[in-house]
Amino acid sequence: MVRILAIGWLCFLIGLSVSKSLGYGHWLWGSVEHFLGGNLEMHFLMAFVLSFLGHWAFNGIARRGVLLAFLIIGCALDEGLQFFLPLRAFNPVDFMVTCLGLILAAAPFIAMEWRVFFKT
Repeated sequence: MVRILAIGWLCFLIGLSVSKSLGYGHWLWGSVEHFLGGNLEMHFLMAFVLSFLGHWAFNGIARRGVLLAFLIIGCALDEGLQFFLPLRAFNPVDFMVTCLGLILAAAPFIAMEWRVFFKT
């Protein structure tokens, strides 16, 4: 069930990003951004939830930060693409806040994996 939530959340985030890039659905992503308090708050919270659900659901590949690396690379690609899209604006602060959310949510899971790894 948690895997379905994690994959669903990822699809929701991809859908929001694509719709914003294409100029559609302003009522949705604009409302989400406004509800969460602004752009940076939205980036942090969306990334935190994605990382938390991903690490909870896929703990086998979370070992030693593999899932975290994939999430950071995916977010870097998304943010980097915005540099080339006319309706989007590249902002390195958005990416840094996103990474902070990803790392903070992943930290307890990675710490538990390392603790188990070194205990055996």
